[in-house]
Amino acid sequence: MTNLVRAAVKVDIERTEIREFARPLIPADGGLLRVECSGVGGSDPEMYRKPDHAPCIMGHENVGTVDELGPAAAKRWGLKLGDRIALHEYLPCWNCHWCKQGDQRLCMEVDFFNVKDRFNTLRYGTCNAGIAPHLWGGFAEYMYLAPNAVIHKIPNSMDAVHATLAVPLGNGVQWAVLDGGAGLGKTVLVYGPGQQGLGCALAAKAAGAAKVIICGRTRDRARLDLAPLLGADIAVDVEVESLKDIVMRETNGQGVDVVVDTTGDPTGEIAREAVELSAKGAWLSLNGLSQSVPIGEIKKRYLTVRAPRGHSYKSVEIALQLIGSGRWPMDLLCSHDFGLEQVHEAILATAGRGIADAIHVTVSPWKGL
Repeated sequence: MTNLVRAAVKVDIERTEIREFARPLIPADGGLLRVECSGVGGSDPEMYRKPDHAPCIMGHENVGTVDELGPAAAKRWGLKLGDRIALHEYLPCWNCHWCKQGDQRLCMEVDFFNVKDRFNTLRYGTCNAGIAPHLWGGFAEYMYLAPNAVIHKIPNSMDAVHATLAVPLGNGVQWAVLDGGAGLGKTVLVYGPGQQGLGCALAAKAAGAAKVIICGRTRDRARLDLAPLLGADIAVDVEVESLKDIVMRETNGQGVDVVVDTTGDPTGEIAREAVELSAKGAWLSLNGLSQSVPIGEIKKRYLTVRAPRGHSYKSVEIALQLIGSGRWPMDLLCSHDFGLEQVHEAILATAGRGIADAIHVTVSPWKGL
């Protein structure tokens, strides 16, 4: 057993260094995870560009094997050494109304809209690596299992790379199905064919949606071509085709029942268009912070509007069931896997820089060793 742990640490704007940390002593209510694989999230390139949030061990879509485990933690989590798990990024209080419902994303201890100092608030993949025991992110050989971690057991047979989709596909289940109401007979429109958007399309189709339309731009051609294999019935390049014409043709002029925007479009154009393309009684999940929608149109169309925000325990559990079902070609979603020394390239690839056609990018810390 080595006493040092290697990790890729963000030290400045778009700059990462390999550093070594002492392997921590594990308390009775904690554990240590040997990281098998960590996904690069859609929000990671934005965080990588920020001037603050350093030093930080990024990586919040984490899968691994339990390497050390305190007795109290073993009893609480129902785990033993050698078990494989997937983790949420949240480290919640476990006592509030939201935590007791399995909705840790809304816990006031971890809610980004409540927390004043995000960098010094413990959360996997985004917090200060200077806080002991330092191993708070998945771009490392080992990761600390805090007493308040949110954990899902996964089978030994599940591919670790596939399992890192638990969080982004969990977002798709949450946004399109649990929050958006996609289900039997529904028509669904998804904006953005990235890992989140493709996850929404897959989740909607798995829930029984009658028709799923996903749209993107010409630069997204490879992802749009992939979309029909992952639940989409129609993939639209909005720079070449009229999205409105296609939606109205496919819904007999009524509009769609569910809209999910995964883009965070800062112009507000998508939010306005989403209302126009909605059927009466539709559910809209609209992204971003500065958009606005006309209340009059919402009233006239009897729409339900909310914003996509993370994932619940239930949504990630469903996502893991979908991943393990064998029904969907997960290898096509998991496009690129990098070693620990290539974290910089992995994050840039997720942003569409350096490597073309990346979708879900992963980091395997032990790759090549």
